[in-house]
Amino acid sequence: MSLSKLSQTYFSRHQAKTFIRFSSSDFKSLLGPPAVANPYADNGRTRFAAPIIPINHGNVFASIKVPISKTPEAIAYKPAVEEAPKLERIEPETPKIEAEKVMSSPAPNPVSAPSAIEELNSLKDSLGKLEEATASKTSSSSGGSDNNDHPGNPDEVEARRKRMERNTRIGAYVLFGGSIVGFISFCFYYGRAQRDEAGNVIADEFSGSFLAPFYRIASSFKLWRDYVVEPAREQLLPDPLPAPYLQPKYTIVIELKNILVHPEWTYKTGYRFLKRPALDYFLDVIGYPNFEVVIYSSESMMTAAPVVDSFDPKQRIMYKLFRDCTKYMNGHHVKDLSKLNRDLSKVIYIDFDAKSGQLNPENMLRVPEWRGNMDDTSLVDLAELLKTIHLSDAEDVRPMLQYYSQYDDPAKEFRRRAVYLAQQEEQKKQQPDESSMLKRYSGRLFGFRRHASA
Repeated sequence: MSLSKLSQTYFSRHQAKTFIRFSSSDFKSLLGPPAVANPYADNGRTRFAAPIIPINHGNVFASIKVPISKTPEAIAYKPAVEEAPKLERIEPETPKIEAEKVMSSPAPNPVSAPSAIEELNSLKDSLGKLEEATASKTSSSSGGSDNNDHPGNPDEVEARRKRMERNTRIGAYVLFGGSIVGFISFCFYYGRAQRDEAGNVIADEFSGSFLAPFYRIASSFKLWRDYVVEPAREQLLPDPLPAPYLQPKYTIVIELKNILVHPEWTYKTGYRFLKRPALDYFLDVIGYPNFEVVIYSSESMMTAAPVVDSFDPKQRIMYKLFRDCTKYMNGHHVKDLSKLNRDLSKVIYIDFDAKSGQLNPENMLRVPEWRGNMDDTSLVDLAELLKTIHLSDAEDVRPMLQYYSQYDDPAKEFRRRAVYLAQQEEQKKQQPDESSMLKRYSGRLFGFRRHASA
């Protein structure tokens, strides 16, 4: 097979594609000629000077990168190669590379490095001017931007500052004036005098005064404050029972929580109240008619009222007062005994918190707080102490309460004193009475009786 037929077969199978080789000298940089010479620009340094010629190996075409005269195929077809006509070499055209158009401006013609740098600098300047023009248009359309970013003319900045100061002052005056007008309108509308069904004005203590609407508004605020702070009624208890009904002489005011019951919450039972040991005995001793028992608790009525009804089915407790009857002072619910409508010289207040009785400390019998200990027997000792006060028939119980309140546990101290007095009485009974023996033997004097009856 001749070399011409081999070339025709190769180009027919590959649709006569033209292979063009480019050297590094065919390309030019936009920034000018390089400072370092390209080692591949010298054809003498090329490893293979012979062109790349495809050789047929059956159905496989391969590129021979060795000289033609050295390959076995070239040696075998050397006569055909010599007889084949010589082909002229086609010089490739230098490709034209176009730079991307920036901001609709044509790319500069790369002639030399200094000229390209000048063109780039001019392009940067034009872009900076375009950005400044765009920013100025944006600031003018939006009403101006921050002076720190675009200071502008100092006169304009000062004028703008004065304008903002004036607008701020005017806004403050408008806000203050509107608040005053709104407050006056509120007082005149809600502080007007009340009218009856016929539309006539109902005279009150503020009628006839020019500032009557303001006084009524202030009085309304005071009533609202008293509703939250002061007890619900001026007299928390009704008048004492008249004759022939039996009115107990002494009144016992006792706290419910942690004195008679203790609140407890568990996963199994939920929220419940524990009943203190010997509570029934305590109520039987101090209940009516011995004392007038009043429950005065800082708990709400919805919570405490069902609890009181559950442990007092016999109605031994005469009255029940709850949180709405307390006075709210410094974040604490205080019991005001002066509103009980009873003589304070005969009122006994039992509680564990000193703040609850700070208005009447002389009437307070402070006892330890009960935390749910089911082995506690303090109510028995406390019942005996109160029974002793009842039997004493004292006109003023406050001295006795003050004496026992100096101890941490008044009931325990009373029990100790009671045991001591009982031991003293027992010792007196066991000792012989010397005065009675003297009387027995002093009846005879010198052989006759002193008294006939003796």
